[in-house]
Amino acid sequence: MSIKQRITIGFGLLVALLLLLFSIFIYQTYESYRQSLMRNRLQRRAVAGQLYFENRLEFHRSSYLTLPEQHEFLVDSSNKIIYQSSGISDYKLTTELLADARKQEVYFSYTGKPLKRLKEGIALSFTVDGKRYVSVVTAHDVTGIQASESLFFILASGNVILLVIVAFAGFLFASRAMRPFDGLIAQMDPASVSDFSFRLQSRTNADEAAYLTNSFNELLGRLQGLAISQEHFVSYASHEIRTPLTVVKGILETSLAYDKELGDVKQSMEKALVRLEGAIELANSLLHLAEVEGLQSARVRDEINIVDTVLDTITYFSEKRPEQQIDLVLTDTFTQQSSNFSILGNATLLRTVLTNILDNASKYSRQEPVELKVDLEPSWVIITVTDLGIGIPGAELDDVFLPMMRAGNVGNVPGFGLGLTIAKKIVDIHKGQLGVKSMKDKGTAISIRLPALALAC
Repeated sequence: MSIKQRITIGFGLLVALLLLLFSIFIYQTYESYRQSLMRNRLQRRAVAGQLYFENRLEFHRSSYLTLPEQHEFLVDSSNKIIYQSSGISDYKLTTELLADARKQEVYFSYTGKPLKRLKEGIALSFTVDGKRYVSVVTAHDVTGIQASESLFFILASGNVILLVIVAFAGFLFASRAMRPFDGLIAQMDPASVSDFSFRLQSRTNADEAAYLTNSFNELLGRLQGLAISQEHFVSYASHEIRTPLTVVKGILETSLAYDKELGDVKQSMEKALVRLEGAIELANSLLHLAEVEGLQSARVRDEINIVDTVLDTITYFSEKRPEQQIDLVLTDTFTQQSSNFSILGNATLLRTVLTNILDNASKYSRQEPVELKVDLEPSWVIITVTDLGIGIPGAELDDVFLPMMRAGNVGNVPGFGLGLTIAKKIVDIHKGQLGVKSMKDKGTAISIRLPALALAC
């Protein structure tokens, strides 16, 4: 069952219930009023029975003003009928009714004969000359019953007609309400399952359909990013890892075929081991890149002490390359204002960024000192790593963040071209900016700009 059908049925049932309750209220209110009016009329006729003893002429004169199918009884204290109006009575008096009437007024109803129609009656007592009499009057409320039946017919037929109208209106309302979603479904039908570049277009801007459209498009964007990351990983892995593994295989096959001396075998194994270590390092870098591409900004929202992060990175890097000199510079502005700002992110990821940048600076600086400066600007913390190395040709600066891209002047310096790619993605996750300035043979300056949140005083 479609949503439109469920809305139409639910809307129809709700309105039907409300109409039914309202109709019952109207009918019961009228019926209560009719019974009360009939009871008053019967009561007046029964009380008029006292005239039978006080003014017989007046009693017979008033008997002409009768109700439809009216019949009267006057009963004395011994339950003997002392007066009964003309005509055949369709109600038989009982001792129980007369006994109850002597205690209090009794209102009753029954099915009259021969028309099998509802008749109503009243029995009450009064005292004349110290004797207790009971007056019983029965009659048929023709006008009231007919009006009640007409009201019932009007309410029943009106409910049916209104339900038809409500069902039609509910269907139109549901169709109109679901029209934006019908448009989205129509767009999705021809969409290719594997085409993550597909995006939904919403005709509205501020309703549930627009919210669903934006959420769906964001999901497609993330899926597209993951698909691209997977394609890149497979492409990088198949292209780059195949080469060292092929070389290792060639070295081992050559050694197996030609090496006779233990020294030669050992030398071949050492060469193969170097190549395997390079392949393992490359695989780890590719896995790290794939992991970083799958991260979201919402998952890196811890408060970071940037000074501790920088010092931890320098300590780790000094253990990795003890021969490399790193000059740490904390500007006066940063030193004075750092306690008033905080940075949200992930310290481990930021250490990866700094390690990759320092590693590049060390490899390409020909053992020259590397400067790491931390500065502060309004809403930004800037970390700049500057080296005096070989630099990057100007024509290749735009490609430094592409995976597996290395400058043409790197020569035999080992590397895979993934360090800045990983760094750029991590900085993007932190809503920051990564910039590169370089001149060939004069050095490179890489700046990391991270958003700094002002702390409440």
